[in-house]
Amino acid sequence: MTRGWRIARSLLALTVSIGLSSCAVSDPTQFYTLSRATPPRASTATDSIAMSSVDRTGIVGIGVGPVMMPGYLDRSQIVIRTGADKVEISTFRRWAEPLEDGIARVLAEEIATRVVARTFQYQVAVAVLHFDGRPGSDVTLDARWRILAGDGRELAFRRSTVIQGVERSGYEPMVAAMGRALSTLGQEIATEIRALPRDEEARR
Repeated sequence: MTRGWRIARSLLALTVSIGLSSCAVSDPTQFYTLSRATPPRASTATDSIAMSSVDRTGIVGIGVGPVMMPGYLDRSQIVIRTGADKVEISTFRRWAEPLEDGIARVLAEEIATRVVARTFQYQVAVAVLHFDGRPGSDVTLDARWRILAGDGRELAFRRSTVIQGVERSGYEPMVAAMGRALSTLGQEIATEIRALPRDEEARR
C-alpha cells in the first residue's frame, strides 16, 4: 500500500466520522408561545364575537390589531433585558409564532372573557413600547393603546405599564410572566370598553 493511499484512507475515515457525529447532534432550538394567565375557557358565542367574528344576528365583536412593536422585538428570537440599556437576543429560544400575533391573540382571549359584545364593533390598536424581561426577576410591558369605533372614531387613548414578577430563573417562567402581563393589559382594556358611554350604541 502506497503512502498516498494510506493518507486517502485516513481522510475518508475522518470524513465519515465527522458526518456521523453531525447526524447525532439534535437541533437545540426551543420554541415558546404566549398564553393567558389562566387557561382559556371553552368557546362560547361571546368568545367568538370578541375574537372579531360575525354571527347570524349581525353582531360584530371586538377586533384586536394592529399590534405595532419596536424593531428590537420584531424578530423570532426571544429578547431578554440584561441592563438598563442592554438586551440579549437568544439564539436557541424562539417564538413559535410572530410575536405581534401572539400578543393580539392573548389580548383577544382576555377581552373575550370580560366583555359582553354589543351590536356594534370596536377595534383595539396597540403600540408596544417595551416588552421584555429578566429571567428570575421581572417582565415589563409598556404599551399605548386605542379603542376605535366601527367608523374609526377614537373613543379612548391610554398608556399602560405592567411589571410582572418572574417566579424563577429560566425562559419558560419568563414567558409565563409575559403572558400574565398581557392578561393584565387585556383586563385594563376590557374595563375601559365596559365603561364607554352607552350612548355610543345609539350613534351606530
